[in-house]
Amino acid sequence: MYTRMVTRRFYAVLSMTAVTLFSAVASGFAVFYFLLYALLGALLGSFVWSYVNIIGVRVTAERRWDQAKVGGFIETNLDIANNSLFPKVLLEIQDMEDLPGQAAGVVMNLLPFQRANWTGLAPLRKRGVFPLGPVRVYGSDLFGLFRLRKSFAGVDEVTVYPATIDLPLLQLAATEGFHQQGVMHQRTHDVTPSVSTVREYAYGDSLRRIHWPATTRASKLMVKEFDADLRNQIWIVLDLDQSVQAGEEIENTEEYGVTLAASIALKFVGMDWPVGFIAYGDQRYFLGPQRSTAAHERLLGMLAVVRAQGSESLAQVLRRERAQFTSASTVIVITPSQDPGWIQGLQSVLGGRSHLAAVLIDATSFLSRLPRNGYDQDQVYSQVSSTGVLTYTVRKGEQLGSALDYRAAIPEQTILSTL
Repeated sequence: MYTRMVTRRFYAVLSMTAVTLFSAVASGFAVFYFLLYALLGALLGSFVWSYVNIIGVRVTAERRWDQAKVGGFIETNLDIANNSLFPKVLLEIQDMEDLPGQAAGVVMNLLPFQRANWTGLAPLRKRGVFPLGPVRVYGSDLFGLFRLRKSFAGVDEVTVYPATIDLPLLQLAATEGFHQQGVMHQRTHDVTPSVSTVREYAYGDSLRRIHWPATTRASKLMVKEFDADLRNQIWIVLDLDQSVQAGEEIENTEEYGVTLAASIALKFVGMDWPVGFIAYGDQRYFLGPQRSTAAHERLLGMLAVVRAQGSESLAQVLRRERAQFTSASTVIVITPSQDPGWIQGLQSVLGGRSHLAAVLIDATSFLSRLPRNGYDQDQVYSQVSSTGVLTYTVRKGEQLGSALDYRAAIPEQTILSTL
């Protein structure tokens, strides 16, 4: 498949050709006719050169990656063959151009019937689902008038998961450690580590829930009943309201929020605490509290595709989901909102039943010009932390492990009360 492209130089030469043609016809001078033929010859010769430069080229790609995450790489191995009698000069070969960031590619010269191999790395700079391929070969002429493209079959698809950062100094309370809230029992249809009782099998029960020792004793199928363990239940609420986001394509509050959510979830799943997730973006994203590694992988898959295209404010989201939060819950809010009014809405919705922690993403640090809404991040931080909520602030370019240090986030009145 060939695609023809022309450059700005082509239009410049075409304009010169038109002016020369008019001058030749109007004046009849031979010099104008000579220039006209030279320009037409240059246009035709350049096109033929570009076409010949990619004809007979064959490229196959082999791509390798483990778990694709932001900050990682995908390796591509290109097998390039020139199956024609003509040499290839300054042949440009690009692979994975649809990945955000820098594509993997090379510029090379090939002799007739020469074969070459090239291996490159494409950096993964943004989460999401992206096609890998097709490989594209670009041929150009010496004057840069034409640029022809040839595409080759072979398209893969990769899901790029958000990066996860180690957060050793993250705490959810001003005092060292995390207070055990005890165990609350709530009947659940999910399989959990807490078995409540056994009962007789009913139609529709999963075979995974059969309790074989009890079945043997009772001579009939018996299944396990589970309780939901609500101790140290973590809810991560990510603000994906489109109106409060800021930044460029890759460096923006949306990407920072997703990285924070993935990293915080990893920390507490590693501590064997149930972690749930709520966000309202391009759609509702919900994952009930679970503590397994598989659950965190499902969360990463969800975070790979979320988009900050929501139309509901953080307070509205919390009102919709208030039934999920109990006295054994700790709600971690991640938001770039510059309006401190959401904290009053948060407290009124939760009614003091749940513990709170806030991660504020400084949206102004992602802007070249400050907004005129009367707020700044220090003011937001002051108003949120004055309520006693442990509040962290993250700015553009800041190391997340250092930003989420509880020693810098302890509310001032908590420090004074300990003196």
